[in-house]
Amino acid sequence: MNWRATSRRLFPYAVVAAAGFLLAYLVVAFLVFPPEIVPDDARVPQVVGLMYDEAVTRLDAAGFKAKVGEERFVELAPKGTVLAQSPPPGATETRGVEILLDVSAGQRQLSVPAVVGLTQSLAQEAIEKAGLEVGDVRERESQSARGAVLETYPAAGQSVSPSTKVDITISTGPPAVETPDVVGQSYATARTLLEQIGLRVGDVVVDSLSSAIPGTVISQTPAAGSRLLPGTRISLTIAP
Repeated sequence: MNWRATSRRLFPYAVVAAAGFLLAYLVVAFLVFPPEIVPDDARVPQVVGLMYDEAVTRLDAAGFKAKVGEERFVELAPKGTVLAQSPPPGATETRGVEILLDVSAGQRQLSVPAVVGLTQSLAQEAIEKAGLEVGDVRERESQSARGAVLETYPAAGQSVSPSTKVDITISTGPPAVETPDVVGQSYATARTLLEQIGLRVGDVVVDSLSSAIPGTVISQTPAAGSRLLPGTRISLTIAP
């Protein structure tokens, strides 16, 4: 019975000794050793989908540091949007560690190539080589050669997204003119009328059997009323 009584008398001293040891341990942990070695963990917050500056603020509030990782073009994500983070959201990490953030560089921009003056096939090849697509193809009369590209929309040199289609306008050549009727006119008058509208006199044949007034035009090829391109030659037959 004596040892039980002795144990009861010593128990309070043992509790005091244990408490003193614990207190001493805490003093050593927090005062003697640097605070950096004392674990201080926290859960990494979710910042994917936020703009980078907002993500930095949220990580800083949780005790973490943000660092830009990979930047890549994403068509649907505005520039500066956080695409991924490492360590991932919810991970337990020591406060002060860096959280690597992959950020959107926005939409990739392409330059519309210069294709004015090229044929339609060459223009289409150049546009596709630049990573774009040909959109609507329109036609318009012009002094440029038939089939030549007159303009593009958007214009050459403009920066556009990869999904942009480039419309092109193709020349149908100079506007056609209607051939005048020069039959019955003198050769000199007929020549003047033709040249005034952009046509030219071609072969001139003298019909020795004609009884018309000498030097007058008795027939023409192509016939009057024909729609011709400027520069087309008109063959004339005149009386001797």
